[in-house]
Amino acid sequence: MRNTPKEWSLIDKIRQRVQRPNEHTVVPLGDDAFVFKNFPGYSVICQDMMVENVHFRLDYCSAEDLGHKALAVNLSDIAAMGARPHFAQVSLALPKNITESWLDAFYKSMSDLADKFECEIVGGDLAFSDDKLVIDVSVHGSCEKPLTRKGACVGDLLLSSGPLGLSHTGLLALQKNLEGCATAKTKHRRPTPRLDLVADMIQRRFEIHAVMDCSDGLVNDALRLLPENSGITFFKESLPLHEETLELAKKLNIPATDFALWGGEDYELLIAIPADCYGHFSKWHMVGQFTSEKGVFLSDKNSKEEILEFKGWKHF
Repeated sequence: MRNTPKEWSLIDKIRQRVQRPNEHTVVPLGDDAFVFKNFPGYSVICQDMMVENVHFRLDYCSAEDLGHKALAVNLSDIAAMGARPHFAQVSLALPKNITESWLDAFYKSMSDLADKFECEIVGGDLAFSDDKLVIDVSVHGSCEKPLTRKGACVGDLLLSSGPLGLSHTGLLALQKNLEGCATAKTKHRRPTPRLDLVADMIQRRFEIHAVMDCSDGLVNDALRLLPENSGITFFKESLPLHEETLELAKKLNIPATDFALWGGEDYELLIAIPADCYGHFSKWHMVGQFTSEKGVFLSDKNSKEEILEFKGWKHF
């Protein structure tokens, strides 16, 4: 039949790109809904939306970058719950400037990341947008027992799984069209979800009081872990700062600690643990401690100052 909807051929090409054999699949991609046999344990579902000119710009993010990142930010949430990913659904609102080759590159990059973690893209939706590109991804996973944000105690140490402020370093370098900062630019455009840490976290789950991924900046996210009627002190001298962050901060005359405290989208994990358990987490970075003194403080060996003004990401 002639003149059939273009959407049909696009969906068929996407299906050929992303579909994988899976023993849990009952009704595969292509029907009104995807049907699968439940995995053991508890089901875990998360969802993140990315909007052009709010979360990314097409002049410095390629189709491959966005395919990777849109899935990675969800996989990061799955990791923070102590879970494993299984299936992803992807919905796109597409403006006219998005081509079929762009879409194929987007889904190829997303599929490459999904394959690394045995996650399959199993559906979603396509719609027209008369303005901006919108990417909405949800991931279904499972776990034996979820790790959560609730449970941090006064006296707990706050640890980070990796450098903080590196993604913000890359963002500034991209926005200002600066040379160098290759590691930081990659960190921003193609973050690595820390699913590699899940097995160890599950093994030591009784020593971990709270977990979340660091997506909105250290201060912003640490405040969400804050025990009732308590405060937090960040350790200036032990904040994990990458050399590219230190170099760019010096070049732009910005305190390097600001990158770690307020810069978002690092997608490292934050955990709260009892102080006497720190020896079991030697590969993690100690970034702060929850205290009975209310307030948010930044300290070093010589001084301690209260942080009074919030400078982090605000969605609205």
